[in-house]
Amino acid sequence: MGARPRLPGGIAPIALKRPRAGARCAIIAGMTTAVCTLFEGHYHHGVATLVNSLVEAGYEGTVWVGHRGPLPAWLTRHAGFDSQAGNLQVTPRVALRTVALDPPRSLNYQKPAFMRDVLHLHDPAAEAVVYLDPDLVVKCAWTEVAAWFAGSEVALVEDLDGAMPADHPRREGWRRFFAAHGETPQRVLARYYNSGFVGVPRAHDALLATWQRLCERIAADHGGAARQRKLGTPDHPFHSTDEDALNFALMLSDTPLHTQGPEAMDFVAGGRHLSHAVGAAKPWQGRHFRGALRGRPPSAASQSFYRFTRGPLASLSALTLARRRVSMALATALGRVYRQR
Repeated sequence: MGARPRLPGGIAPIALKRPRAGARCAIIAGMTTAVCTLFEGHYHHGVATLVNSLVEAGYEGTVWVGHRGPLPAWLTRHAGFDSQAGNLQVTPRVALRTVALDPPRSLNYQKPAFMRDVLHLHDPAAEAVVYLDPDLVVKCAWTEVAAWFAGSEVALVEDLDGAMPADHPRREGWRRFFAAHGETPQRVLARYYNSGFVGVPRAHDALLATWQRLCERIAADHGGAARQRKLGTPDHPFHSTDEDALNFALMLSDTPLHTQGPEAMDFVAGGRHLSHAVGAAKPWQGRHFRGALRGRPPSAASQSFYRFTRGPLASLSALTLARRRVSMALATALGRVYRQR
């Protein structure tokens, strides 16, 4: 075997660990997990569908929803919503709890802070916390997802372009920036992980604290506009801000990881676990047939979104949903014969 790559200064990479198959069932059966997400504006549509998907997946517990701005009417007008407690008992086994937030910057920077608040303040009995973006749905049984972190690993999914060698210019940019702040990498990583799904057992809260610290440093030094998520051009070291901070936090830690490929979020074909509707256009905004006419048919994630719009929560009216489903069907059919190259 060839020598393993080393960081400047001789730091050797640390192997990623996997859960022991024989221990999973017992650990999963006894592990209490809190799920959380963040939204503002029209992303509330994604929250409703995410919760529906969790219900169908068999998740049992609380979905903690951090939000900036007013809550949507589909929630506040729900007969079971307790406005004082910010609680909706969605099903006998799934509750939705809202937490008002108003940070001075994009909510993306708040992911690790909110996950820590869930563990230490909102849901202290939880043994693990899972963050899910509101434009994501769960397609498989929740037990399959829970198995990813059941062996006390941090669970992650690779981004669409998951390859990022140890000597990639962006990694070098992270090292240079954070070296001035006393941050020294502990291991080599060659893959890049999406921050739309992060599962962290309580035992690895230190990783969340590191991620939070890095987000705060990036925001302080590179934040630009207060609500800005993306920085500069794609070659900027912190173009993806919270995601770049997460990936550098992983380099600073020897926390064991359980990782999935990009298919696990439907970034490439062959996935069956999660579906993540990345990009500016979101499936709940419609215009599917119009996009298909321009050679951009609906993505697998957009189609998965409509799979879960029917459920205990409904953010779209029945008429709007019917129209969107027709548009989706026509766009999908057109996409089979016409696609932008």
